[in-house]
Amino acid sequence: MSEHYIEVELREIRIMKNAGEPLFPIVLVEKDGKRAVQIFIGPFELSVLDSTLDGHVSPRPMTHDLIFNILDDLGATLRRVLVVKLEGNTFYGALEIQERDGTIVRVDARPSDSIILATKRNIPIFVEEQVFAATGNLTVENEDELEPDDVPPEEDEPLEFDDLGEQADEPDFGNEGFDDEEEEDK
Repeated sequence: MSEHYIEVELREIRIMKNAGEPLFPIVLVEKDGKRAVQIFIGPFELSVLDSTLDGHVSPRPMTHDLIFNILDDLGATLRRVLVVKLEGNTFYGALEIQERDGTIVRVDARPSDSIILATKRNIPIFVEEQVFAATGNLTVENEDELEPDDVPPEEDEPLEFDDLGEQADEPDFGNEGFDDEEEEDK
């Protein structure tokens, strides 16, 4: 099967709710067209992507910065990031890296991480033609199609970042039975 990649650009980051749960879709749109792909990312990736788009630079290298530090030190270059396929509800991605000697290698990567890397250094993003077909050939002319099918319209409303913390449950660190140390000492 031959590959046919279409260049896209990050057009929109959405923050939505479905049954009270936050969803974080990003919308990639053909650079010279109207077709779109919507990929859901996690809250950590959303935070990193938002900080990157805002121009925030961490005083210490974060994970995505570390990847560039390694590539730079090895004399390699990230040429482009790819969304290579969709299986079920899972998107698969890859980094296309040019080594110092000119050899091109592909490294499997999550699309969310790949898109963050692309955004940090203005690297082109490409989506495989079959991914457009697998997602129903969404277009930016019909914004309603970009919404998940199972989100009722009344629940599809933007969230403020402060709202996200209120919805999170308290973490469970497996400390059951250790609340009262005095009882254990008896």
